[in-house]
Formats: sequence, C-alpha cells, structure tokens
Amino acid sequence: MQERTRILVPLVTLDVGITPRFGVQAAASIPDVTRSATIPRATGAPLDFRETFSGLGDTSVLGWYRFNKIKGWAPLLNVGVSLPTGKTERPRFRPELQDGNLVPMSRLQRGSGTVDPVFGLNLNWGSDPWTRFISVAARTPLYENSDGLRTGSSFEIGGGVARYTPIRKIGVFGRLGWLHREQDVFRGTRVLVGGGDWLYATPGVGILVGKGINVQAEVKLPLYRSLANKQLDSRAIFQFGVSRSF
Repeated sequence: MQERTRILVPLVTLDVGITPRFGVQAAASIPDVTRSATIPRATGAPLDFRETFSGLGDTSVLGWYRFNKIKGWAPLLNVGVSLPTGKTERPRFRPELQDGNLVPMSRLQRGSGTVDPVFGLNLNWGSDPWTRFISVAARTPLYENSDGLRTGSSFEIGGGVARYTPIRKIGVFGRLGWLHREQDVFRGTRVLVGGGDWLYATPGVGILVGKGINVQAEVKLPLYRSLANKQLDSRAIFQFGVSRSF
C-alpha cells in the first residue's frame, strides 16, 4: 500500500507581559491534515483512499515567570493547561489486535478532548554575539476523553546556540533535541501508532524585517528514530513563523 499524510499546522500565539517578570500566553493550533493511500487489489483496479480534516485544534493557556539570573543563566518557567477546543471523533479500529495493540482504521483528530497539564522551562545565557539555550517541555494527559481515547504523554529536551551575523538583523541558530512520546490508549488498550523516541538536529535562521517584526524558519531533521510500532514518519519537518512585538 502506498500511503502519504500531509500535515499543515498553523499556530497562532498571543503573549502578554503583565510585568517584566510575569506574563500569560495563549496559543491555538489550526491543523489541516490529509491522508491518502493507493491500495492494491488482487482483482480489478487499485482502490484510492482519502480522508482529511481541518479546523480549530486545542488551545494552550499558560503563565510564565522570569527568575533572576543564576550564574549567567536566565530561567523562564511556563505552567498551564491545554484546553479541548479541538473537535474529536470516535476512532475506528480493526476487530483483531496486532501484538496486543489496536490497529486504527481512522483516528485523525483535531484535538485531544481532554484538559492536559503542560510544563516548560527555558534557560538562556547571552554574551553578544552568542546566545546559548536549553529547554525542557512536557504534556501529560491524565484521563480518557469522552470517546475513550487518551492521548500519549510527551516529553522533550533540547539545547543549542544562536549567533548574530555581521548583518545584525540576521541571526542563525542550531538546536539538538530529544522527543519521547507514549502511545495513545483506547479504553485501556494501546493503539498501534504514536509512540517512540526521536533525536532531531534543527538548523534555522531569524531575520528582523521591520520594527518588532521577526521572521524565522527552521527544519527538523531526524538523526535517530526508535518507533514503538509501524507508523508513517517524516524525513524532515519544516517550520516557519512570523512574530510581532509591541
């Protein structure tokens, strides 16, 4: 079977600093996903399959606090929740298990359907023109949604360096990160997708194109993958963003 999944996920973020140390941030995803496949048959022409969804996904709301520097490092703590603003649909599975796991026939979801805690810690150390950074983030779903599906928890840690070029409006950076994700669970039985470990190398560039306007582009390249099951995975993930500060 020839299968392809195209994933486009715009993310809209609003960050408000209430004081120099404390602020709040809200971010909403708007996923647009299309899964297509060509299924060969013993008799007759191959069968073309296609499913797609788009719309508002989950929304995260969190508070951040900036601590005093510790030996040159500036810690920033984020704590909040992911809210189930994305629509969910009852997943469908094959009647038989594979290695004790459910095999999904359709499981595309706009959102998780649950209120999930999210955590993050960022450390930055700057000495012009260099900046060093370390980040840790986690999302920990605690229960099943109304359809019986619990999204797998995820944990990510990474670090890297950034540097301004001689053209001061242009900066380049590189990051190395490890992502661990648990499999989804449906009514106590693991689903045969989603779990694994990834090691990513991410080069990128940021350009200041106007007063307070920054454009950033990066590409996540998997150096190592250990998947918990058979699943589609990307050879590369391209990320592009524009931010405006006031």
